[in-house]
Amino acid sequence: MVYSFKHEFKNDPTKVATKRWYGDQLVSLKAPTCVLIEPDGKTFSAFGFDAETKYTSLVKANEHDKWYYFKRFKMKLYNKAIKRDMTIEDETGKKLNAQLVFSIALRFLKDDVLRVIGDRIDGAITSEEINWVLTVPAIWDVGAKQFMREAAESAGISSDKLILALEPEAAAIYCRHIPSKKAGEEDSLSTFKTGSKFLLVDAGGGTVDIAVQEVADNGSMKNIYKASGGDWGGTKVNEAYVKFLENMLGADSIEAFKQSNMEDYIYMIRDFEMKKRDLDPLKNDRPVVFRISAMLPKLVKKSRGKKIYDVIKDSPFESTVSIQGDKLKVDMSIVSNFFKTHVDAIVEHVSNLIDQSTIGDIAAIVLVGGFSNCPLLQHAMKTTFENHKIIVPIDPDLAVLKGAVIFGHKPELISQRVSKYTYGVSMRVDFIEHVHRESYKVINEKGKFRCAHVFDKHITAGQYLIVGEAQVEKKYVASTSSQIHQYFYVYYTLDPDPMYVTDEDIATLPAY
Repeated sequence: MVYSFKHEFKNDPTKVATKRWYGDQLVSLKAPTCVLIEPDGKTFSAFGFDAETKYTSLVKANEHDKWYYFKRFKMKLYNKAIKRDMTIEDETGKKLNAQLVFSIALRFLKDDVLRVIGDRIDGAITSEEINWVLTVPAIWDVGAKQFMREAAESAGISSDKLILALEPEAAAIYCRHIPSKKAGEEDSLSTFKTGSKFLLVDAGGGTVDIAVQEVADNGSMKNIYKASGGDWGGTKVNEAYVKFLENMLGADSIEAFKQSNMEDYIYMIRDFEMKKRDLDPLKNDRPVVFRISAMLPKLVKKSRGKKIYDVIKDSPFESTVSIQGDKLKVDMSIVSNFFKTHVDAIVEHVSNLIDQSTIGDIAAIVLVGGFSNCPLLQHAMKTTFENHKIIVPIDPDLAVLKGAVIFGHKPELISQRVSKYTYGVSMRVDFIEHVHRESYKVINEKGKFRCAHVFDKHITAGQYLIVGEAQVEKKYVASTSSQIHQYFYVYYTLDPDPMYVTDEDIATLPAY
């Protein structure tokens, strides 16, 4: 959560105020995406580290069953069919309306911003006096983006005061504003001239967003290829660590540990989170020591019927893992594998993009997001793309947030986007035998055969869209002379040339 005032922006666009989040001994500029909701399913209780801590206390007291605890819930919108009445499951499988969960979290963040700003200035400040910027992954479906907008409105943020910022675009804006003296001449996008192209990889916690951009004549940036990416973020490495523990000690042992010792489980994951940021096998290939809870060996003994030492000895990790007290020593070769699948996926995807003949020469690859700090990812990018400049800016994990604030002040910094989808409406056209589907043949009031449900394109997938300009203008005639109104449903698909709005893989935008 960051913000800046207009006068501060004029002096230094990259200078923003950042909230600090506290979790026990951990101090962070970013909070985990966790929200705790009271048993009534409506009332906010806690967010971020506070939600983790409070839920842990509830688990200890065996009072957590009726509470709703959602973790990394933003990822629940990725690659899903989005509906207004959809539900999402919390950590124990209980369901709540998804938009309610998101709006509760956003309302807390909105109120917290007002409180923080109120502490800095005299007099009350209202939500209507602030331009709000909400960041979303560029690879999200249009339905997910619309869902976030509606959740923000439900949280009390007016639509005319809300801007959705695509995360890789926001990061690129920040990188363009870092002065070359501050970043170093070789590591600054601010020196890139008109026509220079670069590829930005936003490797965050959940998703990895990739945008291909070009510097425009007026200094703004235009997207020259549709946004792409996947769910290869840093939290996937955490999941790989948990999977490793399950394979070695038994999934039932880890699940029992998680359910009965939630506080220790959270500490264990946090310890791994801190360790993984500094892992660099090229500089140090010694085994990595991870802290585990003293309760874990007891649960393993209860579940598996033998001591944890013997369970490890009987596993495929006998020669690569050892345990002493609360210390689990793991060979670097095993730890590196936690990263390998996701690092390889990022590198392969970037390689495929660079090979696209329509993109042209790429001057640099920019790495941002928390996962971009990973030495393994940086090394893989530098060795694979040795003919390209690899840029990791100052504060890469905050690049999206800081860029979003700049974008809020100057939305015109993004001048062109590329449509991921083909958009259109349903219409009737003259029926052509052996071309149109016979079952869609209808007769109008003049006795002419027409074909219904035809997809009439307005925008084609891959088409350049100039921000702020109307893309197309079309006129439609009513189907009957008695018709006095018409509802237009907007359909979208990845297919660049769909024939009917009823074709497979065609979706409908929310109607109003």
